Amino acid sequence: MAKKVKAKIRLKRRPKTNKKPKHLIGPAEFIFNFLSLTALIGMGLYFGYRSLYYYSRQNMRLEEEAMTLNGLITTGNAVVHGEEEGLHQDSDGYYFKGNVTNNYVIFANRAWRVIRVNNDNTVRLIAEDIAASFMWGDEASYFSSNVYNWLNKTDLPHSGTYYQTIPYPKEFLAKTKYTVDLLEGGKTTSGDQEFKDSVATLGVRDYVLANGKSSYLNTGKLFFLIGINEDEDHLYVEEDGSIQTCDNYVGYGVRPVITLKKNTLVASGDGTFDHPYVIQQGDKKNYVDTYVQMGSDLWRVYKDDNGVLSLYKNGYITLPNGEEVYRNYSNTNSIFRLADQDNIAYYLNHDYLFSLTYGGYLLESRFYTGEISDEYGYSFENTYVFQVDCKVGLLNIFDYMANVGLTNYFHMNTTSEVGSMEYSRYANGLLEEADVREYKHIVPVVSISKEHLISGSGSYTDPYILG
Repeated sequence: MAKKVKAKIRLKRRPKTNKKPKHLIGPAEFIFNFLSLTALIGMGLYFGYRSLYYYSRQNMRLEEEAMTLNGLITTGNAVVHGEEEGLHQDSDGYYFKGNVTNNYVIFANRAWRVIRVNNDNTVRLIAEDIAASFMWGDEASYFSSNVYNWLNKTDLPHSGTYYQTIPYPKEFLAKTKYTVDLLEGGKTTSGDQEFKDSVATLGVRDYVLANGKSSYLNTGKLFFLIGINEDEDHLYVEEDGSIQTCDNYVGYGVRPVITLKKNTLVASGDGTFDHPYVIQQGDKKNYVDTYVQMGSDLWRVYKDDNGVLSLYKNGYITLPNGEEVYRNYSNTNSIFRLADQDNIAYYLNHDYLFSLTYGGYLLESRFYTGEISDEYGYSFENTYVFQVDCKVGLLNIFDYMANVGLTNYFHMNTTSEVGSMEYSRYANGLLEEADVREYKHIVPVVSISKEHLISGSGSYTDPYILG
């Protein structure tokens, strides 16, 4: 029997490996990783937030700009070229040309037209109508003229009549830039110097650029321009819209020009006549150009002096039956004399005053009656040399006057202490001398305290009520 042999089985051994222990994160590395992750998350949140923030701000800015006067004009009008009517563009910004009908603005209770939007987003406006009529003055220079000192508050006493009618001017107005340009052959050459003032009147360059007599600036009224011709004569716009020359002593209308600050907000409107852009003023208003109902008479405020309101009748004196009262100034001279029964001053402060049911509300006021003449000069300062205190007076030729529909009425100012000539204004803006014996309309002027206004909004259809 064969012998059993045991087979040897060799087990293969796995090679030895140097097995590393599991890596444990140390405190320093943990902190580093934690801080790195936190930083990455923080940066993501920060830049995400800033992207969202600036996106929102951009949208808000666009929305806000869409409600600004400059934004509404530039985005709401396609730019046209050549002789087309509409919004044009030049190196200074945008300007309106031709008989456009969508550049109406209501600001400070009065109507304006947009002349241009400047590159800095300020907007230049011109009063829709003339605001006073008087002579240029004794000096040829614009900066020594009655026009300049009436529009702006200067170092001279009683200057800035128009400027003071604007509510909170420093809140709304930017300085208006202009030059005294030369008109020659129907074309303008810019003056050497640029000026900046709170208020100006229309420059000849703006008038020509807008297409002059064939533009919205031609209202059929006579008014001064800033500018000269080659002979250094002053310029004004005739009733037909043509530019003419004049001397210092003829009385024409003045149309104020202002510039609203950039991004001035609009409360409503689309710029049309029926729906003008209405500037958002909040409570920054005054009473100038608001209406007051006293008895059966409607009056309009032309001065707001620390709560004392000066008003002219929004029409002429009438009898209780509605018949208008015409009368002369006097049969003898042009001085406003309260004691002279032949004088309009006596009539206003006796017959007329005693006929008013609201006469007890009227305040005694100071009226300036100074002479404007060849003998004493044509400076507005001469107006304030003489004065009279009473309850009912007439307009001074340098008073602000918005109702241009009133015409052919006497003022307070004489042309001579010994003469028989007074000043009368007409609806086309002309101021001229008139014989005191002529019969004319009568526009009375009175003053009241605003504390006696008990209701109403001051508009034409909802006037303030006296009570």
